[in-house]
Amino acid sequence: MLKVLITGVASGIGKAIKDYFINAGHFVYGIDVSEIEQEINLVSFKADITNKDELNRIYESIDEKLDLIINVAGIHKMASLVETDFDKIKKVIDINLVGTMLVNNTFHPLLKEKGRILIVTSEVAGFDPMPFNGLYNVSKTGLESYAQALRQELNLIDQKVITIRPGAIETPLASFSMDDTKALAEQTKLYEKQAGKFYKIARKFMGTPIKAEKIAKIIYKAGTCKHPKIIYKKHQNIGLVLLNLLPLRLQCFVIKMLLK
Repeated sequence: MLKVLITGVASGIGKAIKDYFINAGHFVYGIDVSEIEQEINLVSFKADITNKDELNRIYESIDEKLDLIINVAGIHKMASLVETDFDKIKKVIDINLVGTMLVNNTFHPLLKEKGRILIVTSEVAGFDPMPFNGLYNVSKTGLESYAQALRQELNLIDQKVITIRPGAIETPLASFSMDDTKALAEQTKLYEKQAGKFYKIARKFMGTPIKAEKIAKIIYKAGTCKHPKIIYKKHQNIGLVLLNLLPLRLQCFVIKMLLK
């Protein structure tokens, strides 16, 4: 029986991962900012991953070693980088990047000698930023860089760090992202026309999101197989893939023409 710590377990990918591990007979410590019902093979904690004191209290209550730490908790925010207020910027960076760093910093002393840390980033971490998705992209690209730095360090002591880059997934976060994109067109003063077109294009080309359970299966494999990949990619948006094949100058031109 593996002992697994997972963040963001109340919904979406985190919940799917939690359910997958429990159904496979493993024990889960779950953390989320929302209340989580207790169940067999689950001890849940309501906590903010950006609050070091709250994480320390959880650390003190766990009296055994962990096989896996799986970082899932995150938020999405569509924004104009020059119009967004600082509190929104700080919230996205704190949760998506700093929170994950705090979780690993707090619970790494509990990780077994051959333990693994899994970090869910996003497909955008491997692509150039799109308009209005820059804040989210910055947080996830920073998270990707952090994961690589952590990988280099923990590799020296035979612990693995594995990154998962999912595309669009059928979760409450994905639905919120589209609503947030639509709201941006109504809120921005600089890009009302462009943001409106971006929303229409995003709806058309996002494609059909995959089930969170499919990502949970990949993460389970990454956490349990003998020779895992360093990076797992799933359900990439073909439009983003093709766009990122272009030189940056041409890429900017194409995006400007699409949103003109």
